[in-house]
Amino acid sequence: MMHWGKRKKDGLTAGTFSGNHVPKATGIIYSFSGIFRDACTILVSGFYLTFAKTSGLLGTGQEYLQQLSTISIIFALLLIWDGFNDPIMSFIVERCHFKSGKYRPWILLGAIGTSLVVLSMFLFEPRGWWFVAMFGVYYFLWDFTFTMNDIAYWAMLPSLTSEEGERKKLTALVSIAAMLGNIGMNVLVVLLQGDGSNNYRLFGYIAIPTTILFLLSQLLVYFFCKEHERDLVQEAISKETKFFDLFKVFKQSKPLRMVVISIFFYYLLGNITMGFGYDYFYFTYGGIQLGGAVAVWFLAFYVLGALSSQILYPTIAKRFSYMTIMRVGFYTCISCFLLFFLIGVPLFSDKPIAYSEPTFFSGTSLLNPFNGTGWLVFIPTFFFSMALGIMYLVQLVLLQDSIDYNEWKFGERKEAVAFAWRPLDSKLAGALEKGLYSIAIVASGVYLTLDAVNEANQKREAGLVEASEASELISTAFNSISNEMKIAFAAWFIGSILICLVGEFLTIRFGYRISEKEHNQILKELEIRHQKDNETCLKKEKDAESHL
Repeated sequence: MMHWGKRKKDGLTAGTFSGNHVPKATGIIYSFSGIFRDACTILVSGFYLTFAKTSGLLGTGQEYLQQLSTISIIFALLLIWDGFNDPIMSFIVERCHFKSGKYRPWILLGAIGTSLVVLSMFLFEPRGWWFVAMFGVYYFLWDFTFTMNDIAYWAMLPSLTSEEGERKKLTALVSIAAMLGNIGMNVLVVLLQGDGSNNYRLFGYIAIPTTILFLLSQLLVYFFCKEHERDLVQEAISKETKFFDLFKVFKQSKPLRMVVISIFFYYLLGNITMGFGYDYFYFTYGGIQLGGAVAVWFLAFYVLGALSSQILYPTIAKRFSYMTIMRVGFYTCISCFLLFFLIGVPLFSDKPIAYSEPTFFSGTSLLNPFNGTGWLVFIPTFFFSMALGIMYLVQLVLLQDSIDYNEWKFGERKEAVAFAWRPLDSKLAGALEKGLYSIAIVASGVYLTLDAVNEANQKREAGLVEASEASELISTAFNSISNEMKIAFAAWFIGSILICLVGEFLTIRFGYRISEKEHNQILKELEIRHQKDNETCLKKEKDAESHL
């Protein structure tokens, strides 16, 4: 319900605003604080396992495989924990409101806890089985504290405005910021990682500035972002929120259910692309240093594609229906990933079609992907990144639209409850990707290479070998990977992505039935309801005053 009163300021925070126009400062700070949120998230969800398996903290040989398998089991157990954690936090955020706001306090509290846990993850580490145990403890605590921040942050998005144009613009800004943080952290790690022989110290150095910037960005949200004035009717409903409402709204609202399933496949696809992708380049080019050089270019074209999606989306959304956009994006992605597999995997010889030979300068191996045919894989990369980015923006808008549908159909918005499915999707997808990755490296046999990298770092940290000797051991390990292993790993990589694409598209294609025209009609009917509710509330207030 819209309240068209004056903007209010509560204590030290920026207070609230009314209407459908999001204040400029709120839109900018809220959106771009996501850069450091996602950077911090990717440091943990994308690289904590890399840190674990290559920093010399695990055992060697058979013990290494046992410990890596145990970590995979820990991820599976955390899936069960997520089933409780997300409804717990959505329940708390929806019901417990502070004087300083409904969302901002939880955003800040979650950020403080997350910063402390992330620093502990990368700076205070035991070794061997003690590391495996602390891996589970740290990941559990990170999941709890970050969920607090994440659910509140994303639940705030649909509450800021229901006007379609404003919503699309704000959603695009949030998506751009998240992408910049995600890609920025990936590029930073790849550029600094070198040959992988200094991983133990590297991630600690990255964690310190990352957590500081993350915490500062969330402080800006707390103090300088305005929340929308709460609808009194929806406020009363929020106070009646129950623990299992997360699953209730999923069951009763088919539009929400279909979007949630589709977004799960999108997140799983994205996690596989990055989680498997680095190793693909490392295996193809014989090491972290040379493979990392190509991976940087891969990320550059991935960013260009993603940025293009943000630029093109407003124009495309005006001219084509959401379903048409999803269909074209789906066929584009399928074609691009199949092309990537055909030219990027050594199917026809000991080198893939898209390959550039390294050169040597002053005893150092250098690689320019444009000196040869290696650059060919960047063409499908650009187009599948652009198509995925546009599809994801459609999914985010549909998720917000499904909240409007819930209010229209069932009389309840409960943004925190509905949007709790987005981080739950993300974490379930991340955990499942880790499991798929573990299966893929064991099934293809490349885990032996990762064991050798871990052992080389372990020897270096113990002072048994020099840095140059550790680098040589790592290089030898990567160059020993056979073509059959590379093809098997790539088949897991691209095959899993294609399955995710099919799931992502089909759930929207056959499950989401609300057209743009129908959604606009829902908004008109809700506006009439809001006006009536406002009039009723004002009349009750006047009646109460007249009896005093």
